[in-house]
Amino acid sequence: MSDLASLRAQRRDLYQFIVRRTRDPAAAEDLVQETFERLLAYEQAKTIVDRAALGYRIALNLVRDHFRRASRRPAQALNDDIPCQAPAPEQILMHRQKVEVFGKALDAMPPLRRDVFIRRRLHGHSPRQIAEDLSLSEAAIEKHVARALEQLHREIARAERRVGGGRR
Repeated sequence: MSDLASLRAQRRDLYQFIVRRTRDPAAAEDLVQETFERLLAYEQAKTIVDRAALGYRIALNLVRDHFRRASRRPAQALNDDIPCQAPAPEQILMHRQKVEVFGKALDAMPPLRRDVFIRRRLHGHSPRQIAEDLSLSEAAIEKHVARALEQLHREIARAERRVGGGRR
């Protein structure tokens, strides 16, 4: 095998040797290049009996140096500007208060209006199905839903004014 062909084969073998240890193809490329630089520099200064063995020894030392340098890098401080995906505690509290107001407003509704609203808006039943179940017209169903929504909006607005007024 020619000298160039043996270098190519050794390069491929060294690359695989290094990539198995670093699990980083880009770092392996750099370390293979540095291995050959050192190997050629050493060949110019001294005669080498086994180039492949020396190449592997240089590569192994470079891999160790690579991990030593990586472990010495200072840890980056966390950036306070990165927003958290979870809702803020104030948002959670406001949501809980709205749910509480919503529940109280539902409890305050007349039973028929509450039943129609829950069937239509929360369970997704059609006006026709609700009308048949309750022996009402579809128009009456729509009126009950509209009045329930108005009452809910009023109660939520009233609760928001109370919370806003208490902070001033």
